[in-house]
Amino acid sequence: MTNFLDHPAPAGLVKLSGKISNYTVTSESASFFFTRSDQTKLGLIAIAASLAEMGGQAMSVASNASAMEEEADYVRCDIDGMKVSGWLWRSPFKDGDIVDAAVEWRTDHYELLGMARPADRTVALYPHCSRSMVPHVKNAIKWWLYVSLFFDVGMLVLMSSVDEVTLEQAWASFFDEDFRWFMLGMHVVIAIATHDMTRRWAPFAKVAEKVFSTLGLPNPKSTDLVKSSKGRHQPNDSMEYGVMYFRY
Repeated sequence: MTNFLDHPAPAGLVKLSGKISNYTVTSESASFFFTRSDQTKLGLIAIAASLAEMGGQAMSVASNASAMEEEADYVRCDIDGMKVSGWLWRSPFKDGDIVDAAVEWRTDHYELLGMARPADRTVALYPHCSRSMVPHVKNAIKWWLYVSLFFDVGMLVLMSSVDEVTLEQAWASFFDEDFRWFMLGMHVVIAIATHDMTRRWAPFAKVAEKVFSTLGLPNPKSTDLVKSSKGRHQPNDSMEYGVMYFRY
């Protein structure tokens, strides 16, 4: 059964600083991004596809509905004697590290949402948290432009090959009244899809921004860990560096 986790919404993050002890990490699976309603929607689509005798499509959708989990590290440790546990996408930390942790108090422990090692500026956060809101929106706009441009170029090449016309002639046809509306409609569809994905990832960007601020990272409202990690790879970094843990 899929382990669905509620998207984190911390209201009282505080910073703990000190030395890690009694450190344990286990690689476990859970659904961090998809919700239970997402699984229900995919399940209904699979049922509809099977009723319409679309067997292959139904099997594919049903497989996606049951494969929403992803692996992350569940960390348990003490920081100067205070019990801390929580999810990190990947944890590069170890006993003896001097760290700062962004945590929120629970009944009997501190819930971990981000941890940084100032000595080498290594940082790891809750899964899918890597950018604050401003770079998150900028990244979405960038990909909307990339996809739109790819679509335009693809249409140009397709039209020139099918209709056996030059690229210049295919480009001129973009401005025909009927085709112009078609292209505008497709760009609107791409924009709507991009907006939907941007909105669905926004909770993670908001959490990331709170963690950056709590840890005292510079410019927390404009921090992009994917960008800041480029060119700062160290020999002992694993394959996940720059994707699942970072440097600031």
